[in-house]
Amino acid sequence: MKWDEELLSPNGWWLVQYTRDKRVRYIVLYGGSSSSKSYSAAQVLAIRTHALRVNTLVMRKVGASIEKTIYADFKSAINEIEGLASCCRFKQNSIVFDNGARIDFSGLDDPEKIKGISNYRWVFLDELSEYDENDFKQIRLRLRGMEGQQIIAAFNPISEEHWIKKRWFDLEEWHDIPMEVTIGGETLPTELSAVKSVRMNSAKQILNPKTGEFEEHAPDTIVIQSTYLNNFWVVGSPDGKYGYYDYQAIANFERDRINDPDYYQVYALGEWGHIRTGAEFFASFNRGTVCGDHPYNPELPIHVCMDSNVLPYVTATMFQKVYKPDDVQQVTQFAELPIESPNNSARKAARVIAGYLRTIGYTDRVYLHGDASGKAANTIDEHNRSFFDLVIDELEKEGFEVVDCIGKKNPSVSASGEFINAVWDGRVPGVVIKIDNSCATSIDDYQAVQKDENGAMAKQKVKDPVSKLSYEAHGHCSDCLRYAVVDLLRSQFTEFSMGRKRSLYNESEFKFFNPSTEYEYDTTMVYVLPNFGGVFSLVRIGKVGDRWHLTDVCCRTVKGNDEIVSAVKVMPADRYVVECQKAYFPMVRELRAALGDVAVVKMGSDHRTRIAATSDWVRAHIHIDPERMNEHEYGRFVNDMLDYNDESPAEVAVASAALSGAARAIIRNGM
Repeated sequence: MKWDEELLSPNGWWLVQYTRDKRVRYIVLYGGSSSSKSYSAAQVLAIRTHALRVNTLVMRKVGASIEKTIYADFKSAINEIEGLASCCRFKQNSIVFDNGARIDFSGLDDPEKIKGISNYRWVFLDELSEYDENDFKQIRLRLRGMEGQQIIAAFNPISEEHWIKKRWFDLEEWHDIPMEVTIGGETLPTELSAVKSVRMNSAKQILNPKTGEFEEHAPDTIVIQSTYLNNFWVVGSPDGKYGYYDYQAIANFERDRINDPDYYQVYALGEWGHIRTGAEFFASFNRGTVCGDHPYNPELPIHVCMDSNVLPYVTATMFQKVYKPDDVQQVTQFAELPIESPNNSARKAARVIAGYLRTIGYTDRVYLHGDASGKAANTIDEHNRSFFDLVIDELEKEGFEVVDCIGKKNPSVSASGEFINAVWDGRVPGVVIKIDNSCATSIDDYQAVQKDENGAMAKQKVKDPVSKLSYEAHGHCSDCLRYAVVDLLRSQFTEFSMGRKRSLYNESEFKFFNPSTEYEYDTTMVYVLPNFGGVFSLVRIGKVGDRWHLTDVCCRTVKGNDEIVSAVKVMPADRYVVECQKAYFPMVRELRAALGDVAVVKMGSDHRTRIAATSDWVRAHIHIDPERMNEHEYGRFVNDMLDYNDESPAEVAVASAALSGAARAIIRNGM
């Protein structure tokens, strides 16, 4: 078989080489988007499946997504390979070749497909990051009985705490291999095979069950990392004779580099990272400024903060309070102990903590903080001692004097979260919170945990594949951070909380945009509250990068539906959202007939909670027109927003209610 050099991008050439190497069991393609991971797999697997007259299974986590994604890639790839399309029939969930070979497509929601995968030469797992670890285990255990069977996987590295990294990549020893591809005895020019990195795992010693002797198991995994710069159909071929330069795709990556560095880290650079959704509980957490080298200081006492949940681990985080020049107080998290099974009980976790403290040479008092609910009597213990009673008892047995700093009541979730965000924004004078880079689990948690509509943490539950027990995947380290920070910065937190009650926003927190600049908005939205305490309110906002400009407002006493309809119609936008009671539904139908995309949401019952929950997002993203502040309606709207607090009357709350509704719509729809 002769391979056309102008057919493939570098990922494809690596697949050609290693799908021919029967010593390799796993081929992993990971990195940024637009690097031709899935499409290259479609090209090479289609050709190899037909040529060898074997079967290939292509899987995604959810079968419903296959037709418009990976099936479409295979169909497109086959149609572009000269002569191959005439050799096959495209059927539902299958591509059947005239020589008997076939490519089947399935989701993991069809468990029978996992049971019967032993008949396939290749299993391609698209978007592996969507799979559970147990899914992957079942697939690799059931792929057996045929020489040269391989699992090929492709994904974007979305989280450093993902099982792919923690439970697979981090458990292997890796070494770089030469960046060259040899096919049929000929080595390709380096520019045709260059990717970001290529690594192979190391040999292992495994026990032969027949002889009872250990023997060497050769390296069996290749990991190929690539970015859009390695796709000739994005940046053009090295010689400029084929492929093409997609300036729009490159411009999009450049926009992300400037406006969304976390997104750029994953989808452009192909590095492990975290994607921001806009609804993060710690919206102001910035790894680049918050995290760094902040090790244990042997001259300071240690504060241990614990969360009593046992799944996925008992959480123990270590803090110190540092007094810096100019009366600045710094709370530093220098270590973490996510204590997993079999040590995830009160006494065993305490012994793990004691062991860690001894390794760093700490013998002084231990100041213990944590979840107040962990002090409740525990029926599991024969003496009805609480989780923290057992922890303290065990730490004292280990020789440590313990100071119980656990309060009778936990701090407000929303208030403590806002306080930490305010510290990271620099809005609380004389206070700093820093995290040591070694606290990987905590850092991932601070990035991942989301905010619900009430300003609390939206803790998504998952089920343990072995025990079948449900637990909260994120939020445990974040809770410990809240408890410790509030305890260590009690006076500052109290002052901040009192300030929140006086006024939710401060004028200095808001930014202005330049009205003399002609902005090209990515999208625009009008959010309408027809009647909020007798006041009609409307906001029109336009998106520029991750910012939203407040371009127009209405804030006036309701006189009738005709006035509302007229006010909305003169506001051009890509999307309209009306929050109202059923009585206004005829008015919404009239707006739809005139404007098209008009969504309606039921009138909320607790606007104050919603306003508080979205306030961090509003501070971070909404920009105001300075020239319109002198206009009566625009100025009144902004002033009402600045004057709002939890006890404000409806006519003052309406501005914040409208803006919070728009913020919620943006966050929910990922706009």
